[in-house]
Amino acid sequence: MRDNGDLKTRKVTVEVKGVKITFDEYYKIDPKTGEEVFDRNIEIINDSNLYDLYKKKVGLLTISEIKRIRKKYNMNQKEYAMALGVGEVTINRFENGAIQTEATDAIMRLSENPNNMYALINNNKKNIPDELYNIFIKRVSELMYYETHKIANIDDKIFYNMDFKTEDVNDVSNILIKKYNKQYELINEKYNIETDDEFITPLKLQMLLYYIQGLSLHIYGKPAFENKIIAWNYGPVVEEVYKKYNGKNSIVTPKQTKKISKGIECIIDIVINDYGKYSANSLINLTHDETPWKETKKNQEIMQDEIKRYFDKVYFVY
Repeated sequence: MRDNGDLKTRKVTVEVKGVKITFDEYYKIDPKTGEEVFDRNIEIINDSNLYDLYKKKVGLLTISEIKRIRKKYNMNQKEYAMALGVGEVTINRFENGAIQTEATDAIMRLSENPNNMYALINNNKKNIPDELYNIFIKRVSELMYYETHKIANIDDKIFYNMDFKTEDVNDVSNILIKKYNKQYELINEKYNIETDDEFITPLKLQMLLYYIQGLSLHIYGKPAFENKIIAWNYGPVVEEVYKKYNGKNSIVTPKQTKKISKGIECIIDIVINDYGKYSANSLINLTHDETPWKETKKNQEIMQDEIKRYFDKVYFVY
């Protein structure tokens, strides 16, 4: 935007396709004459902002949302249009403010899911050069893989004001056991079941500790505990905890637990609610399909950098 006058804003209300929109319109005043002057760049920005507000009001994807979906697949505008089977310049127009039809909007919304994008690419394969098609499929297949491993429901905003510090693994384990067992005590009480069979087992404890570590490294960039995680045959294991809790019997709730930071406590809650609903064997199979365990030699340490890199990819927000 050329700087040859004073840029100001004013509230205006205009009608777009029968919908009234109120927004801050930019305009320029010539400092010498005090009169408003026309500036094409400002008009383009005003139109883009206006149409974006219209899109938001009527439930169409906004400019930033379209860009986010496209960049999720590392595609330029032409490639994204090709994958969707729409006109070559269509996405360029939408990202510059043009209003899309509901039908095209629906296609773009579908494409946000990697499984749908995979189908769209194959439906439009005849219009995509072979080399580019292979690149598209490779990108989307990778995202499909990560999507199947996105087990936890994470809202990063809740962690912003929480204190976090790396804790002793025994303290993290004790809080995990206490919370997990308490959850099932409540379930047993509700359904009048007198059993401790649903209490956490040593095997499940190990799996959940691994996922606590992974989410801590992803969310805070710091480990929940410093202890090494080793790639044993049946999954990731913290050997210090295994020495304390092993065998097949359920673990009794510790009588005393040490207070830990709110950040880790919240992560423990998420892991129990989302990963904890799976059996220990299901969690073993899950870890066996994840790169940190797969790419580490057996009985060697699964490095924190590898764990963080993997969880960042799984829970990356586009």
